Amino acid sequence: MAIDPRAILPTKINLINLRRSYGTIRRIRRVLEDKREVLLLNIRLAIDEFTRLQSSVREKLKKAYDAYFLAVAQIGYMGVRSIELPIPKTVSLHVGERAAFGIKIPVLTLDRSTLQEPEYPPGTTPYSLGLAVSLLKEALEEIVKLAEAEATLRRLLEELRRTQKLINAIDYIIIPSYASAIKRIRMFLDERMREDFIRLKVMKKKLIARGAARG
Repeated sequence: MAIDPRAILPTKINLINLRRSYGTIRRIRRVLEDKREVLLLNIRLAIDEFTRLQSSVREKLKKAYDAYFLAVAQIGYMGVRSIELPIPKTVSLHVGERAAFGIKIPVLTLDRSTLQEPEYPPGTTPYSLGLAVSLLKEALEEIVKLAEAEATLRRLLEELRRTQKLINAIDYIIIPSYASAIKRIRMFLDERMREDFIRLKVMKKKLIARGAARG
């Protein structure tokens, strides 16, 4: 927290306390800087993971839809629809959290028990449709992981922004205010010390002069 240098009494005890606080603030800044480096490293890793999953999902979906359209060409759109219709249109997710770097990272897990297998009429199901279903299941699991990776990346970026904001506040507001207060008090105490020295010197001269006059 920043301070008003003019509001602090220029005393030795205040100077000592300010120097101690100044040292603590510098140590806090170093900790925040280390945290920033760790966050940047993990953000790079999260970006790599997000990019990998995004590419994998895109490839699996492309293959799945290629197989799906091949099945449509083989048994017709209505034939494929008759197999699709009984299947539930939603699945369930387990949503949790884990702690990392003092922040909560989301954990998403697909409930596989809610993935219902299609029932194929005997002798009417082409291999391509089964392949499309298998690829879509794989893609769905990776889509969940992709969503988790995106949420993780967002949380890390938010924490990085907060950390950088604290570092900026320390660098441009807090440290300058403490440095200014320390400098102000030190100058005041130095000036008072010089005045006391001059006063003592003058008193000493007067005492010597009086002694000489009496002698």
